[in-house]
Amino acid sequence: MADPTDRSKAKAFRGIRGRVARRLAVAWVLLSLLVGGTVAYLEFRRADEIAFGLAASAVDSLRQHVAKSGAPHVASLTAALEPLVRQGYLQARVDDGAGNVIATTAALGQPGFLDHLPERGSAPATFITGNHRVLWRGGELVVLVKIPLQDQSGRLFGSFNGAYRVDPATRESVRRDFVYNISAALLAVLVTTFVLYPVIMSLNKGVLKLSAELMRSNVELMEVLGSAIAKRDSDTDLHNYRVCLYSIRFAEALGLDDNTIRFVIAGAFLHDVGKIGISDSILLKPGKLTEEEFSVMKTHVQLGVDIVAKSSWLNGAREVIEYHHERFDGSGYRQGLQGASIPLAARLFAIVDVFDALTSRRPYKEAFSLESAVRILAEGRGSHFDPDLLDVFGQIVPELHGELAGLGEAALRSRLHQQVGRYFFGGRAY
Repeated sequence: MADPTDRSKAKAFRGIRGRVARRLAVAWVLLSLLVGGTVAYLEFRRADEIAFGLAASAVDSLRQHVAKSGAPHVASLTAALEPLVRQGYLQARVDDGAGNVIATTAALGQPGFLDHLPERGSAPATFITGNHRVLWRGGELVVLVKIPLQDQSGRLFGSFNGAYRVDPATRESVRRDFVYNISAALLAVLVTTFVLYPVIMSLNKGVLKLSAELMRSNVELMEVLGSAIAKRDSDTDLHNYRVCLYSIRFAEALGLDDNTIRFVIAGAFLHDVGKIGISDSILLKPGKLTEEEFSVMKTHVQLGVDIVAKSSWLNGAREVIEYHHERFDGSGYRQGLQGASIPLAARLFAIVDVFDALTSRRPYKEAFSLESAVRILAEGRGSHFDPDLLDVFGQIVPELHGELAGLGEAALRSRLHQQVGRYFFGGRAY
């Protein structure tokens, strides 16, 4: 039968693979649009240059003829325009400086082709330059050419205007090259994406491993710090283990999110970490503390806050450390907060901490029974404890206490590691 831990790891890894695949797919689409758009632009520019080159070369003979004949020779100009139709022009004409037509000729079925074109600003032009534009009409590539004309003395007397139709062979070559280059570019992006996927997954796997090791180190540090003060206070880790287990179950019963439960766990581990700075004469005193000694004891809250403040990761425990001695009616310490102004994690833990203290044997007292402990908690309802939270705790504590009472340190630790693993290691015990 498959190990649940392995199933959990496999499920987590599949989830990561899915996220990586989706992000790479989005990246592929965006890169394809960028690369495809760039290639399309370059290909259209190339088509534009080819088309204009063909159109311009066809007009060279007209330039030579005009240089010999001059502007007034309308018949000569018309004769010079006629070969252009045979070379691919749909219409060709010469205008004077005022825009009046001097001479014109057109292919069969294309009279007035230039006159029926839309205005330059609204024409569906592929590209527009200073002296020509390229557009598609009826599936054909057409170059609109406007070239200034000069007479023999170099005086500008008008302009040549023409509509040149690119021949089918050239048009097909341009289309074929366009499709090929676009396809090659998109394929290159796609292949790169597929090549990157295993590389990213491999790197991500390494990062996950390092992250898990770092998380394990942080959790172990948290446990060691909690254990250090527990050993000073009572020679065992039993209290820390139990309050952590109580807190987890309590937080789950309240429906808290996983991130908040992680903070609750950290706070339960480290709630009394500041006691490491309290002298043994006060910390281990079997009898009641004097007022002065109690004042010193209360400083463990600030000491604990100072300790975890030095670590951004441990700082998640701060709410429990700083406020778990506050009371619901505002009579607690160290700030005298009241009601909902006390953070939820601290209100939750205050109930757990007192309950375990009551049901645990200490050098100066015997353990109270479950019934007695619940009754004492009820006496603090609304004064020491949040009434609503106390009601929820009262529903889960009989079963929970029955599970944990009498368990030794090794059993509690094993159970705690399983519970903590759910929130810090995706279901794996650490």
